[in-house]
Amino acid sequence: MSTTSLGLLARLDEAYRTGKRLWRDFTGESAYDRYVERHAREHPGHAPMSERQFWRDRAQFEEQNVSTGCC
Repeated sequence: MSTTSLGLLARLDEAYRTGKRLWRDFTGESAYDRYVERHAREHPGHAPMSERQFWRDRAQFEEQNVSTGCC
């Protein structure tokens, strides 16, 4: 494979990864990943919630704090 082809493949791979990251941020899929990163910084030595518990707590919060979409 030529270096030109390798460069193109590297750029395509980077574009794919960027698109995937942006899509996960847009859809909210990356929320647990961000939670784990923040928890590790702010509470070292303490285990974070499981992913299942995180989504349950988030759903419960959303149900109790309904947004009207205004202001």
